[in-house]
Amino acid sequence: MKHFINSPESSVQELVDGLILTYPKTLQKLANHDIILKRDIPANKVTLLSGGGSGHEPSHAGWIGEGMLDGAILGGMFASPSVKSILAGIRAVTPVGDGPGCLLIVKNYTGDRLNFGMACELANAEGRKCKMVVVADDCAVPRNKGATGARGVCGTILVHKVAGAAAQSGASLTEVAELANLVASRIGSLGVSIGGVCIPGQSQGRVEESSSEDCAMELGIGIHGEAGILKSPLLSAMEVSTKILNTIVDFGYGKDGELRLKAGDNVAVVLNNLGATSAFEMGILSKEVVSYLESTLKCNVTRIYTGAFMTSFDMHGISVSVCCLDEDNRVAPLLDAATTAPAWATSEVTDKSSPRSAALAPLEEVTAPESADDVASNAATDGKLSVDTIGQILRKVCNAILEAESKLTEWDLIVGDGDCGITMKRGASEILSQVDGGSLPLGNPVTLCLGLADAVSQSMGGTSGILFELCFRKMASVLKSSPLDFTSAFQSGVDAVMFYGGAKAGYRTMLDALVPAADAMGTGGIAAAASAANEGADSTAKMKVAMAGRSNYLSEDQLEGTPDPGAKAVAIILSAIADVLA
Repeated sequence: MKHFINSPESSVQELVDGLILTYPKTLQKLANHDIILKRDIPANKVTLLSGGGSGHEPSHAGWIGEGMLDGAILGGMFASPSVKSILAGIRAVTPVGDGPGCLLIVKNYTGDRLNFGMACELANAEGRKCKMVVVADDCAVPRNKGATGARGVCGTILVHKVAGAAAQSGASLTEVAELANLVASRIGSLGVSIGGVCIPGQSQGRVEESSSEDCAMELGIGIHGEAGILKSPLLSAMEVSTKILNTIVDFGYGKDGELRLKAGDNVAVVLNNLGATSAFEMGILSKEVVSYLESTLKCNVTRIYTGAFMTSFDMHGISVSVCCLDEDNRVAPLLDAATTAPAWATSEVTDKSSPRSAALAPLEEVTAPESADDVASNAATDGKLSVDTIGQILRKVCNAILEAESKLTEWDLIVGDGDCGITMKRGASEILSQVDGGSLPLGNPVTLCLGLADAVSQSMGGTSGILFELCFRKMASVLKSSPLDFTSAFQSGVDAVMFYGGAKAGYRTMLDALVPAADAMGTGGIAAAASAANEGADSTAKMKVAMAGRSNYLSEDQLEGTPDPGAKAVAIILSAIADVLA
């Protein structure tokens, strides 16, 4: 596996240095240890320490800040820190004597329990007031399994938050520990993976992605890649969310799992990225988790925290933690209390009077105003052009494009992707069909341009389609205020193509015909515009460099001698108009 590191042996120390350099005013490291501490810890508050193996970032250093942790003790990759380091951390923040004391928040793994527990007892023996809280929220492991029982996973961050806010408010060590135990007892978590994890220094992952479709997903996987409770074929986001939440509900909460989530309960949810899950996937999973909790289980998702909180390094997976908030409302205000911890993500708070899912009710779309009614037959140009003449122009243009389709395709196969002819044909066929069928409004210049814009939008596709649509829509905007100023409307349409498309004359695009045509129309009318468009289109055959479009990727030899098909299409269109009006 490939990682952005210098060496596996120094990676944890360099991570510590990187975090200090990122937050130099708020974080500091403790000499001789991989320990990060908050600067300027008040002497009159309970201090909070946590930690464990590295590789779960942003846990636990990301939770250091006012209102959360005061320090994090880092072990090696997926390895518990030593007793020596933990004790050093306690000593750094906990004086001997009758101070506020220190609370250790520990995930339920044998190594962490033993090492943090030993350090806690040694600190107490030195006269440093210290307590320890163990979090065991993983619903994949039975509470009574072996000496340890359920593992501690991402629900731990909610314990950090509640205990940290309580300590910040001035609560005593006993009170902070009691609140930490309260929230820990009300959390259930479960993870799922569809990809393995490989930490620095390993050539092969602890969990490899299965090649078997029957084992594509592992439910209940641990944050170190420990085996889960079930391997299954790949489930949809809806199916996996349902399975996770049902498992959490069945596991129960409380000291012995005697309590069950029920309809009407207020819950806080953590949707945790285990390392390599995309933000796109996380968004879909957020929708499914909230939907199942509120629509099926009838709970109130008052808070949801979504992001990477406790990763399994680079695992493609997620975990869900559900905290049933207490009826006495002791936990919720502490979750909402301010913190400066950089990794904490706040949640918008909702309640049962306005459930979170109600936010899915959309704002009604604002639709375009109804088109103006077509006016009398000669109103389009104040008697200069009749509706019949406009119909004749459009038929002439469309038939000219249809006749040129094979040639446009031939040119585009050389200097583009070969679809210019068929794209122009689709637009011409649609417009011709609407003219013959009487659905294109010919009697008003504004509605005519808007109708042409709709026609090319519905039929052409591709870059050419959107550029012609932009031109027609801009022309319609200008004609609304100046109904007979076709020259200004055309010039504004060409300017819109340049502005939105980003190309200019000389870039070897349709603008090499459009720009000179717009300039010429102002002085010489449509005949001069058609002549200028043809000259401009022909000039593209001599251009050895393209600055836009697919031609941009071709060499001089490939470009030379072949005109830009988009520019030639513009010349064909303007020439057809000029022929009718000659």
